[in-house]
Amino acid sequence: MDLSSVFSKTAKGLEEIATRTYHLPSRTRAMLIMVDGQRTGKQLLALGLSAIEGEQQLAVLLQGGFIEPLGSQSKSDKKRGREEAADEDIRLAKSYIVCTLRELLGANAQPLIADVERTTTADELLRLVGKLRAALAGVTDQKRVRHFLEELDLVLA
Repeated sequence: MDLSSVFSKTAKGLEEIATRTYHLPSRTRAMLIMVDGQRTGKQLLALGLSAIEGEQQLAVLLQGGFIEPLGSQSKSDKKRGREEAADEDIRLAKSYIVCTLRELLGANAQPLIADVERTTTADELLRLVGKLRAALAGVTDQKRVRHFLEELDLVLA
């Protein structure tokens, strides 16, 4: 695996993010979410906690057909692909946040869900994280809350 390559999600990778069909471990799934068609393998490893673990996760994703190195494309195709990937990443992140808020807060999640659904960029989602932390402070399953917030930090980094 060439870590200087830029990696992008395959259709199988997008399916896993949307439906969890393949039941990837949470950290491997978080790595998959960070693959955006713009970052190299080295950049992805720098975002993780452990370079060794990150390299193993990338290898699993590559061997499993969830990601692939970007091939040679024209500049306009690359730009369009990056824009589409970014839009897809935001949509998937919002979907993940909404589902988790419903699980953790039930009907009380609706005002936060409305805020999340109004966002259009990763920066806007990042600005909501403090509000999400405050709202989730009273949830009894703090282990689940911590896990959610850690994954959210990885996705929005």
